[in-house]
Amino acid sequence: MDFKKFIVIPVFIAFLAASFIVIDQLLNPLMPIVDKGGFGWVTFQAWAMYFLAGCTFKGGVRTFLGYVMGILAAVLIFYLYGIFISMGFWALPLAVLIVVVPMCAVERAPSFLDFVPALFVSSAVFFAFSKLYPTAKMTDWAITILVYCAIGMVYGIVTVSLRTAYEKKVAKPA
Repeated sequence: MDFKKFIVIPVFIAFLAASFIVIDQLLNPLMPIVDKGGFGWVTFQAWAMYFLAGCTFKGGVRTFLGYVMGILAAVLIFYLYGIFISMGFWALPLAVLIVVVPMCAVERAPSFLDFVPALFVSSAVFFAFSKLYPTAKMTDWAITILVYCAIGMVYGIVTVSLRTAYEKKVAKPA
């Protein structure tokens, strides 16, 4: 495909990204946490995770389920940290040590639950929310993350579907 035909793809993806920003600005006031900057960064990294998961519907499901499990893992880390708090410096490392073993072990789980990168990314996002929105409830962090993750999965599916259709169209001889 020559550049003149290819450039349509980046322009289309840029249009999708811009359309998401519009959605973010409209959706943000309806979320349990309201942030003037919005949560676009959550959708953009989830969108990228969709591509990392193979650009398929199954990959999107694996990513979303990985986000759910990663959030649960982060909650467990917070819980264990609270139990171990009397250990001072070692409380968080011990909590992480205990939780990361099963997080990595899901690599051997059934195929819809085995996408380890999504667990780690969503746990990191959850911890970021804990620092960015410390007065919000954990359930509010989780709801916001999962809504924006789901949007990222939809945008991933749309991106791949439309790009595939376009590439087929331009590959046909005139």
